[in-house]
Amino acid sequence: MPGFAWSQRHTTVSLAIVAGVLAVTAGVLVWRGLDAPGASTSASAAGEQPAVQQPAGSGGQAPPIQFDVATAPAVPDGQTPLGYLTAYYEACAAGAYETAFSMLPIASQRYYGDAATFEETLRGYGIDGYSVDEPVETADTVSVVGWQTAQGMRFGYEWTFVKADDGTWRVKSRTMAGT
Repeated sequence: MPGFAWSQRHTTVSLAIVAGVLAVTAGVLVWRGLDAPGASTSASAAGEQPAVQQPAGSGGQAPPIQFDVATAPAVPDGQTPLGYLTAYYEACAAGAYETAFSMLPIASQRYYGDAATFEETLRGYGIDGYSVDEPVETADTVSVVGWQTAQGMRFGYEWTFVKADDGTWRVKSRTMAGT
């Protein structure tokens, strides 16, 4: 059947062309993937803001440091740890990044380095909302999980507060919470 042989040859050539186009497309996607947000990008070098930006350092988690109650940020008199955390998220939402940065635990402040880097990171995420869970209190420790939403995702941090000898609450840590 001469027509059948021609169709089979035509199909083989067509499949080879499709495979070539797919290979080129995959190569372009992989090559462009090197410019993905979070990597060192030519868009960033040109001053454009990537859609998502990783926090300073790597991994999104502040390295542990020795906790010093004397230097830890204090919850203001008359405010609870829950109120403090709510005020932190409200400061972030209002663009008061210097204030929000100063409310972070010392390890997180060292991680970001300065308020400008902290602001750049939060702006890069495009955070559009927050919520705060009810606190869990045990003895002289309170844990509160705060959640932020950005780009359709929800991520949280568990904040730990400890009561100092003078009765004030101090911000001990902030670690990634489960999603």
